[in-house]
Amino acid sequence: PPPTYPSHPQTHNMFAVTASTMGSRVAVKMPRAAVKKQQPRRCASIVRAGNVVDTCKANGCSKFAELAERVGLSDVLNAGTFTIFAPTDEAFGKFNPEGLSLPDVLNFHCVKGKIAEKHITNYPLIMTLEGTKIAIDSKTFKAEGRIEVGSPPQGTQGLAGRVDGGFVIRSVEADNGVVHVLDGVATPKKALIGQNGGDVAGTEPGSGEG
Repeated sequence: PPPTYPSHPQTHNMFAVTASTMGSRVAVKMPRAAVKKQQPRRCASIVRAGNVVDTCKANGCSKFAELAERVGLSDVLNAGTFTIFAPTDEAFGKFNPEGLSLPDVLNFHCVKGKIAEKHITNYPLIMTLEGTKIAIDSKTFKAEGRIEVGSPPQGTQGLAGRVDGGFVIRSVEADNGVVHVLDGVATPKKALIGQNGGDVAGTEPGSGEG
């Protein structure tokens, strides 16, 4: 007769054990209920939520969206296609706006048209809604693999210092553009004036020695 196996209270309901009549080979079958399908992973940190303003709200940039609504910028952004370099709420919490124009700071983070993350470094200087250009530090990208965005470095013919702003920590597609989330706030700066009344080299392309 085939061998019998004692019932174990911890395994009785988990495994079905059957003995083969051929020798001592034993087949162990897993019940269907114990086999679970592996679910695909989902990234909770990136949420596409419609237009660029709503996408900011859904991705940790609520303060930027709130201020944009307060100054009337959100209506402009939602009426066209834009690239937004949106600082996080944490970045705005550390930012001191004293002596700065809030609309200018917000507009400095907005660019007409859509520039995907893989194309950002193709544009070292990009004209913003504020009227001056925001800089993309390609040197930082090549050296560290991170994209730094902010005010262009000034002086020493544009070779000294890094851009004043933050790093792109993620990019989110929106229905009318794209939001690049920054871990810092960029501020527009006036061009330095040289002794001859012109722009100091490095503040504007081709400006010469001033």
